[in-house]
Amino acid sequence: MPDAPPPTYDFLVVGAGVAGSVVAARLSELPDTTVLLLEAGPELPDTPQTRDPLRGAELWGSDADWSYDTVPQPGLGERVVHWPSGRALGGSSAINAALWVPGGPADYDAWSAYGEGWSWESARASLRRLEDDGRGAGEGPLPVRSGGEHPLTEALFSAAHGLGLPRAESGADSPEGVDTLRLTVRDGHRVTFADAFLGPARTRANLRIVTGAHVTRILVEDSRATGVTYRHDGGPPVTVTARREVLLAAGAVRSPQLLLLSGIGPARDLERLGIAVVADLPGVGRNLHDHICVGGAVRAPAAPVTGPPQRAEPSADTAGAVVFARSRPGTGADIEIVFAPGRNAPQGEGPGVTYGVVALQPRSRGTVRLVSADPLAPPLIDPGYLSDPGDEDLAVLRAGVRLARRLLAAPALSTYAGEAVEPAPADAAGDEELDAHVRRTAGGMFHPAGTARFGPDHDPDAVLDAELRVRGVTGLRVVDASAIPVLNRGHTMAPTAFVAERAAALVRRSWHTGDSGMPSTDSGTRRTGRADITAHTHHTEHAKEQQP
Repeated sequence: MPDAPPPTYDFLVVGAGVAGSVVAARLSELPDTTVLLLEAGPELPDTPQTRDPLRGAELWGSDADWSYDTVPQPGLGERVVHWPSGRALGGSSAINAALWVPGGPADYDAWSAYGEGWSWESARASLRRLEDDGRGAGEGPLPVRSGGEHPLTEALFSAAHGLGLPRAESGADSPEGVDTLRLTVRDGHRVTFADAFLGPARTRANLRIVTGAHVTRILVEDSRATGVTYRHDGGPPVTVTARREVLLAAGAVRSPQLLLLSGIGPARDLERLGIAVVADLPGVGRNLHDHICVGGAVRAPAAPVTGPPQRAEPSADTAGAVVFARSRPGTGADIEIVFAPGRNAPQGEGPGVTYGVVALQPRSRGTVRLVSADPLAPPLIDPGYLSDPGDEDLAVLRAGVRLARRLLAAPALSTYAGEAVEPAPADAAGDEELDAHVRRTAGGMFHPAGTARFGPDHDPDAVLDAELRVRGVTGLRVVDASAIPVLNRGHTMAPTAFVAERAAALVRRSWHTGDSGMPSTDSGTRRTGRADITAHTHHTEHAKEQQP
């Protein structure tokens, strides 16, 4: 008896993180369309660790984390940097600090040089469709709330104003000054992108979600993506096919890794590993950049920094402030400093205030490469921290550390900020001593981006066109942070969600108008295909399932 044909869907979405949750939800709004969403990780239970944004790090190293490590970093004294990355429904929005820092108009307008339709105007409209700001300005399901009132927040604002830093203006070209933290929370509890977007969508009969599905390869025939293979809970390979498109939303590490494993990338590198070349695209895995950060903490000299005993949304522990500043005159804001209270530290013990100094416009670039053709082998991640030839990233962090120390020394913070928890340079330290401190302590913000970026036709490093289609392979798009050409001055959840929201609109438009670059599928075929998978369709397929 011949083998049954593999299950077929209109769209296959790989990865159920920030981008995949948005794309799968938006495409499944079309009732005559079938969508399969594949996620390598589990669906996390509702626990204090998964709901408290400050406890997200407790999930690092668990089944919910890819738990990557970089290669040794020469700019950081050959240190290896651990890179957590979400591996669960919701992706990194399930294990991060839930901070929502979109950046400003100048960040997104800069993308217009790489492709038509990418601008602040487009980003603002997309973010409005995604966000629920609690004040009626947003139209979306994702709750975004400002940090609660807290005496430390007031003191930070006072300290910043004392140094001439204004209140940051939302929507300013280059946000500068001090602002409250904004988080993706409701009633003080984390809301992941899976909660916000897949929660309402999973009741649709045309959407199927499979967890525990580690995609290992994109199938390409005659330069057209036809499906993927995956392993379910380490089992044998399973094949599923796509009538219309395969959409990669596996993140800025996994998406380029999958492209390379499938023969899409630099031909010389692929041939060296014995991988047949499908499309020679030198930019796959290049242009990796991440916000680099120097963290620290100071003890509370007088009283522990704690909030009122009863707090509404969000909790006192998510209070704090964020400062945006310039490292030197004539630049836009290129420093971010995030301040937060220590958690109920006894007087004089433990951190009273924690802080992170971030270089918002890193010049350093790195790569994601394959170590072998084994799809289960972790990739080689080299973010190239502090590798820019002019040492500008180092200068920005040096200026940021100095500014953080000045803020912490302000009279307004005398009750909260005492001596450093870990050894740190003196306030009057020179450049050489500060630079050594930065190289010894800096790490990533885990905001990788740019590893399969979009760009114009004449750009040899552009993996995608302006509609996020992979060059040389029809029916394949990359719809996550890999596509971002230049990092925003903020955090990456918001721009990644913008990429995904715009990607879904582009896919819907191309199939509505017939501008997909692929053969059309008549409605009769769609009805037949949908009937074929009816027996396999469920709201969510958990890790106990063996195959479609």
